[in-house]
Amino acid sequence: MIGRIRWILFALALALVVNVSQAANYLIDFETDDDFTTPLVNGQSIYSTARADASNPFVPYSKDMRLEFQHLIKVSSTVIGPDGHLGPAIFDSDSADNAGTGDPDLLVGLGNILILQRDESPATTKDPVYGLRFNNPNDEGTQDDRGSIVIDFRSTGVHPVSLDLVDVDKGVEPDVILKDAAGRERIYSVPSFWTTDVTMGLSGYRTLNLETLLNQPAEPGAGGGDAIAFQDAGFDDHSVRQLEVQFIGLTPSGGIDNLRFSIDFVPEPSAAILAMVAAVTGASVKRRR
Repeated sequence: MIGRIRWILFALALALVVNVSQAANYLIDFETDDDFTTPLVNGQSIYSTARADASNPFVPYSKDMRLEFQHLIKVSSTVIGPDGHLGPAIFDSDSADNAGTGDPDLLVGLGNILILQRDESPATTKDPVYGLRFNNPNDEGTQDDRGSIVIDFRSTGVHPVSLDLVDVDKGVEPDVILKDAAGRERIYSVPSFWTTDVTMGLSGYRTLNLETLLNQPAEPGAGGGDAIAFQDAGFDDHSVRQLEVQFIGLTPSGGIDNLRFSIDFVPEPSAAILAMVAAVTGASVKRRR
């Protein structure tokens, strides 16, 4: 009888283990904030933490109290080149909505995408609903303005799945860097012409798979080489804390969209399973007595 009870306990323990292997899937498409309710609009400055005025006198981030992405992720940026940029911003890539843009190569039909706003277009409007908005949203295009979009995940157990890269054409050589909880990295090195300019008749964007280390070919017809991945030993792709997209190269333009990821979580054991374990354990103790 004791052996049978042990087998029951083992089966219950196995049920608890199986119960642990659950994940929630998410898509950040930049149509809304990460509450999936609050809309985002063309030209909207995107920042999750207040920024000092001194970092850019043209854009008073610290006076704009509307901060985006406070739930699942945190959005910020870094400056890599000697000149700089004006931080992450929304660009509406639908031609019907943004026909007057000065950057038609970003009109890839994905709805809102996220770009680094060029510092040559600093004019802004303080929108009473959406906060700080750039009057002429446009991505950077010169080597001096190299920078990166940084996404920090607010949860543990994050597993990135994929990301759309927009307008990776001539002179654009982005690196997509994943960093796990221990600081180890996986880097995807993406070459020029991995996509091409949408005005040349192709889609102008391509999805980068963040779950594989295999080479990933360029968009058919774009003419570029493969995106290549490499990583530190022991990198844990189910414990990613940060994703950084570095826009580097001779003309570091482009944008991102459709970030897909999952979050592993440990649910509370159900009351029924806990009651069964307690009952079987109690019966086992009583029988031994």
